[in-house]
Amino acid sequence: MRGMKVIEDGDKVSITCEIRLEDGRVYFKNDKKNPIELVVGEGDFFPAVESELINMKEGETKEILLEPKDAFGPRMEELIVDVSKDVFPPNANIREGSRVKIGTPSGKIIYGTVIGVKENSFTIDLNHPLAGKRLIFVVTIVSIEKRNQ
Repeated sequence: MRGMKVIEDGDKVSITCEIRLEDGRVYFKNDKKNPIELVVGEGDFFPAVESELINMKEGETKEILLEPKDAFGPRMEELIVDVSKDVFPPNANIREGSRVKIGTPSGKIIYGTVIGVKENSFTIDLNHPLAGKRLIFVVTIVSIEKRNQ
């Protein structure tokens, strides 16, 4: 019978998701027109959220609290660095709070937030903006596609 399906490992599911900070600010929200699709157990989403989807049914909603270690990791002091101002174009309008991207010697692009401005350098926090924060996921199951169908 339709509607009796429950999510198992390996099922492809479509979900809507609202991610909030503990102070209630919404960081991310989607709707049924733009669902997130994932295969439960593959770890492409947040593994701690994926494991909470097991045994949920279509239409069911669940609130899941993720600790920093299961979300974007802890804030790490070693990811706060001073970067010479001459790394950036002279006309770049960079000030405290600016989001910047920096090319590394290996060609990787990393993003950071300017948290301080000195005479010849910027202090940049390379932590993800949500690192060290507990997140509240409100997940609703839109559809379930059984892996053995």
